[in-house]
Amino acid sequence: MFSYILRRVLLMIPIYIGLTITTFTLIRLVPGDPVLVMMGERSVDPAVREAMLHRLGLDKPIVVQYWDYLTKILSGDFGETFRTRTPVLQDFFHHFIPTLELAVCAIIIATVVGVILGIVAALKRGTWLDYLLMSGALAGYSMPIYLLGPILTGIFSHYFGLLPVSGVINVIKFIDIQPWHGSWLLGALFSGNGAALWDVIKHFMLPSIALSTIPLAMIARMTRSAMLEVLGEDYVRTAKAKGLSPTRIIFVHVLRNTMITVVTVVGLQMATLMAGAILTETIFSWPGVGTWLLDGFFSRDYPIVQNGILLVATMLMFISLLVDITYGLINPRIRHT
Repeated sequence: MFSYILRRVLLMIPIYIGLTITTFTLIRLVPGDPVLVMMGERSVDPAVREAMLHRLGLDKPIVVQYWDYLTKILSGDFGETFRTRTPVLQDFFHHFIPTLELAVCAIIIATVVGVILGIVAALKRGTWLDYLLMSGALAGYSMPIYLLGPILTGIFSHYFGLLPVSGVINVIKFIDIQPWHGSWLLGALFSGNGAALWDVIKHFMLPSIALSTIPLAMIARMTRSAMLEVLGEDYVRTAKAKGLSPTRIIFVHVLRNTMITVVTVVGLQMATLMAGAILTETIFSWPGVGTWLLDGFFSRDYPIVQNGILLVATMLMFISLLVDITYGLINPRIRHT
C-alpha cells in the first residue's frame, strides 16, 4: 500500500507541470489587457500602464514569466491577486470552504438516496417500481443544472416561497453572524442562534439538491448493477441455502461487496462536484471557488486562474487517492503493493 501511494504521489509531478503550462498559456490567449480591466477600461496613461505591467511582472518575456511562476509555486508561493493584492492561497481557502460544504451536502444526499433507490430497484428487478426508479434516474442524469436550478428556484422560492434563492445567509436579518474561517454554517452553529442556523440550512437546500441530481442518478444506477451482479454470486446462493435471513444476506454479504463499486462512483462524483460546481454557484450566487475563478477569469487576474486551478486539481487528486486507499479498507482482498 505504501509503495502504491508513493507511486501516485510521484505521478502527480508531471501532472502538475502539465497543469502549470496549460493554465499559464490559456489565460494569456484570452483577449484583453489585465491592466485596462483592473482600471475599468478607461483611458490609461501609457506611463501608468507600463509601471503597472512592471509591478505585476507582465513586461517580462513570456518564458521568463512562466519560469518565475513555476519557481514560486515550487517554493510554496502562490502569489497575490492583481486586484486586491491578497494572497491567492488565503483567497482560495476562503472560497473553498463554501464549495466544499456544498459538495459534501450534495454527495451525502446523492449517496443516501441513490444507494437506497439502487437497492430497491435491484430487489424489485423487472417490476414497475424498477422501471420507474431507473427512468427517474435517467431523467435526473439528463437534466442539466442550468435548467434544473431555475426550475427549483421557480417552484420552491418564487411559487411556494419556502426556500431562499441565493446566497448563504440573510445578512440583513442576521447582521451579527460572521463566518468561522469562511464557513457560514459553522459561524451560525457556534453563535448559538438557532434561527440563523436554520436560515443557513435553508440556503443550502436548493443548491445542494440541484448539484446532487446527476451523481444521485449515477449512484442509483451503479448500485443497482452492482447489486444484481453480487446477487448472482455462488456465496449468496450458499447463504440462502444455509437459511440465513434475507436481511442479513443483503446488508452483511451483498451490500459489503457492492460498496466497492459505490465508493468508486462516490469518489469520482465528489471530484466532479467540486470541479463542476461553477454553474450551481453562479445560479444561486454561492460564494465558492467556482464563482471566484470565474470572476478572476473575466478580470484577467492571472494568479487567481493559474493558481486557483492548480489548487483545485490538488484537491481532486487527493480525493482520488483517498478513494483508491478506501478500496483496501472495504475489501481486504484488494491491496496495492
